[in-house]
Amino acid sequence: MPALATKHPTRAKRTTAAALGLGAIAAAGALAAPAPAAAEVTLEGRGFGHGVGMSQYGAHGFALRENRTYDSILGHYYTGTEVTKVDARRINVLLKSSSSHKVCKATGASARGGEDRVTLIRDRCYRFYPAGQQSVRVVDQSTNRRVATLRAPVRATGGSRTQLRGAAANDLSDGEYRGAMEFHRGESGLLAINDVHSRHYLYGVVPAEVPTSWPIEAVKAQAVAARSYAFTSLRPGQPFDVFADTRSQVYRGFTGEDDRGQQAVNETREEVVTHQGDIAQTFFFSTSGGRTTSNENGFGGGTPLPYLRPVDDPYDDISPVHTWTARFSDGEAGERLGVGTLESLRVTQRDSDDRVRSVEARGSGGSETLSGAQVRAKLGLRSAWFSVGG
Repeated sequence: MPALATKHPTRAKRTTAAALGLGAIAAAGALAAPAPAAAEVTLEGRGFGHGVGMSQYGAHGFALRENRTYDSILGHYYTGTEVTKVDARRINVLLKSSSSHKVCKATGASARGGEDRVTLIRDRCYRFYPAGQQSVRVVDQSTNRRVATLRAPVRATGGSRTQLRGAAANDLSDGEYRGAMEFHRGESGLLAINDVHSRHYLYGVVPAEVPTSWPIEAVKAQAVAARSYAFTSLRPGQPFDVFADTRSQVYRGFTGEDDRGQQAVNETREEVVTHQGDIAQTFFFSTSGGRTTSNENGFGGGTPLPYLRPVDDPYDDISPVHTWTARFSDGEAGERLGVGTLESLRVTQRDSDDRVRSVEARGSGGSETLSGAQVRAKLGLRSAWFSVGG
């Protein structure tokens, strides 16, 4: 990754730097490729994720083993920063893009600016379709009749929340969301965007990113890091700020909330990580393997940021994927790497934080020089901190 870019389609490089939520960590424990009948290549690795910023399992370890407070935990991972209060914001979250969207529990819909408002019946569901070049048609699913055609973007609101039917980008089906549901015209249909207060947004993020059964100080550290990350992702004038999945940070709305997550958000209300007065870009990830990495190493280049320096992560060994092993047959590894049947795989360069920078793969179909990130993606590895044997 050449720069510390954003997580949006126009600046897609940040997508690989997105926070790796721990909701899938149980599956990650079995992520290593199952040993084929004749395993020929073995990779020994450390950690899970890009390695930049706060290790979620490391934060867990600090809270559990040293009784560290959340501000102390954040200060360890984000060098030279402090925790500061700022004003609340609103966050626009892209939930899904589709040819149409079905919404339930809405009580009203209006065009841009609030004009042309129509009343909806809360006990019914409505489908929103593109209409013409700039409008959205609202259809009552009970009667299949058009309720209104409104100029996009169209805003649907309910009492305390609305429900978006079907699967969203966060792998949640029929999820309920606080705030308003907005529908913007996109190139291939409609974007369904949740316009939500930052506090309520975090209610849906924190439990999706870490187990809230962890010590509360670790959960609070996650809340502050997630808030800071969201605030540095705001894109005024654009339809949405963040994705609802790991391209940004996982957000599961009202459906994903729990009491401990709300507690962590409320007890750190409007607190963010700052560096020299500016909100820090607080990347986080699952497991470091014992030491985090710098932003320029973790993301393949860019300007070094003083608060994203490598630090020792002494309690990261609490993670089930602190170290890992992956095994592949020569045929499988070579096919994935694009060299036919693999004959040799050699790490040719590492960065200053021990992550793999380049690899030479040779096989029956030729040879390739690949980056550590490419090998990680092609072989489905947990991180780019690995060595090759076998």
